[in-house]
Amino acid sequence: MRKNFKQLTKEQRIKIEAYHNLKMSVKEIAEHVGCHFTTIYRELKRGKTTKISGSDWKDKEIYSYDLGQIAHEVNKKKCGRKRILQDDIEYIEYVEMMILDYKYSPAAIRQEIIRDKLDFNTNVCTTTIYNYIKANMFPNIVLADCPYRKKKKVKRKKQQIQKRYPKGTSIEERPEKIDNREEVGHWEMDSVVGPQGEGSKTLLVLTERKTRKEIIRRVDNHTSQEVVKTLNRLERDMGERKFRETFKTITVDNGTEFSDWKGMEKSRRNKKIPRTKIYYCHAYRSCERGSNENQNRMIRRFFPKGTNFDNVSKNAIKEVQKWMNDYPRKILGWLTPDELYNMEINISP
Repeated sequence: MRKNFKQLTKEQRIKIEAYHNLKMSVKEIAEHVGCHFTTIYRELKRGKTTKISGSDWKDKEIYSYDLGQIAHEVNKKKCGRKRILQDDIEYIEYVEMMILDYKYSPAAIRQEIIRDKLDFNTNVCTTTIYNYIKANMFPNIVLADCPYRKKKKVKRKKQQIQKRYPKGTSIEERPEKIDNREEVGHWEMDSVVGPQGEGSKTLLVLTERKTRKEIIRRVDNHTSQEVVKTLNRLERDMGERKFRETFKTITVDNGTEFSDWKGMEKSRRNKKIPRTKIYYCHAYRSCERGSNENQNRMIRRFFPKGTNFDNVSKNAIKEVQKWMNDYPRKILGWLTPDELYNMEINISP
């Protein structure tokens, strides 16, 4: 993913005021001005004021480009200690944009600057960025806006390992080469659900273990039949052979939606050869699907707990999937999942 970073100019703020007065939506204004829609939200908030309506003498909330420009200049003057940030307002606004608009972590932001060869006066390490945020040197962000903040470890009671589904294959039988992430084609699968008792749709997510490539599909309900139907749809779209090459194995938990191991393994076209191999984790051992769990945390940046997926469009889900596959990862040597996955399948025999 590549971002073209530019600050809002005075002329753009004048346009925002004009479009806002025409009652355009925030997304329409963003398209006309040429920036991210969340930038418009923040700018409207920054330049918000009230005036008395001439018809009924009531206070009316409006946006004033003058106030927006003044607030920008004030932020520019108090944006931190000049001796450290060198009054680098472009750097400050870039970091704020990447965290607020694109959900990037400070570590990923630093790598994007290197990858895109962006030229700022400021060049600091990841730890320093966190320290600047803690010291309130960025006007519009706080530490709570950053993903993956370190949390205190909580000691949990050891839970007894429960049996898998009677006829499913245990993760204990999974080959060592899969455990060691030696090749692509071995996936983990999980569900991301909405609030209990509200809506029926959920997300079915698949994570490739070596490259962290992500596939997200919205399903109609939280049942084993719907999971099998979704895998059937993937096989139909990819073709039987391609599906079998892509999904060599899939590791799942003991949720009821994954209870039909035969249906998940069985090809919808080739009745003789299974399309994949299903392995079951031990109960209450989410760490056995660690990649899945970490990816789910990334999904929650966009769809927090309590999101009703009945109200989320397929296009919005596709955008999150694309964002995840374009997001550079430290564990991948700062490659993106798509980059590493494409490299792996191109060199595979």
